[in-house]
Amino acid sequence: MSTLGNEAPFDEAPFDFDGAYGGDYEYIARTVIPGYRSSFRQALALLGGRVDPSPRVLVVGAGTGIELVTFKAAQPGWRLTGVDPSRQMIEIAESRVREAGVETGVRLVHGHVSDLDEDGFDAATCFNVMHFLPDDGAKQALLRDIARRLAPGAPFLLFELHGDRNGPRFDELFAAWSRYWEIQGMGEAERAAFRAKIDEGIHWASEARILELLAGAGFEDAWRYYRALLYGAWLSRRAR
Repeated sequence: MSTLGNEAPFDEAPFDFDGAYGGDYEYIARTVIPGYRSSFRQALALLGGRVDPSPRVLVVGAGTGIELVTFKAAQPGWRLTGVDPSRQMIEIAESRVREAGVETGVRLVHGHVSDLDEDGFDAATCFNVMHFLPDDGAKQALLRDIARRLAPGAPFLLFELHGDRNGPRFDELFAAWSRYWEIQGMGEAERAAFRAKIDEGIHWASEARILELLAGAGFEDAWRYYRALLYGAWLSRRAR
C-alpha cells in the first residue's frame, strides 16, 4: 500500500531503499518519472532487434522487479540477472517475480555489479541508478563494472535523471518537473519534502558528462533515444 499522502517516505536519510522510501518506491517512481512504465517496453523494443532469442541480460538496479517481469512476460527465453545493493528491493523483486510466475531464467543478486561472478552478458540495462552516485569516481566505476561484464559489442541502455544545473534551461525544466509531481497527485507537503531529498541526495550530470562517462568506461556509439523533462535514456554498446 502506498504511503503517498503522508510524509513517511521522505522522513529518513536521502533515498533510503532499505527504509520507507524503498518500500514505497514504485508508487513514487510512477508519480515523478515521466514514462516510467513505458521505459521498460521501450527497452524491450530496442534490445529485441539487437540480441538473440535467448540472451543473458544484466539488469543493474533490479528495484521492485517491474523491469524483470516486463522483460520475461514479453520474452520468456531471456535469461536475466538482476542486481541491487538494497536487501529490501531484492526481496520485493523476488516476490514480484514469483507472483508473476516468471522465476525460470531469473537470478537476483543482493550486492553490487562488482560482486557478480558472471561476465559475457549479451546486454545490460541500468535504469534510475547513476544519479544517486557522486561524480567522484563512483559513476565511472559503476559504468566500468558494467562494461567489464558485457560481451564485446553488447548493447547497454542507460536511463537517468540528468541535467546541467548551470545550464540555460535547467531551472525551467526543474520547475516543470515539480509541477508534474502535483499533476500526478503528490501533495504540497510531500513535494516540499521530496525537493529537499533531491537537493541532498541527487548527484546531477549533464548529458555531455554522461556521454563522457560512457566513453571512459569503454562504451561506444552512444546516442539518446528518449527525453522527458529532466529524464533521458541512451543506447550504447561495449567497445569491440
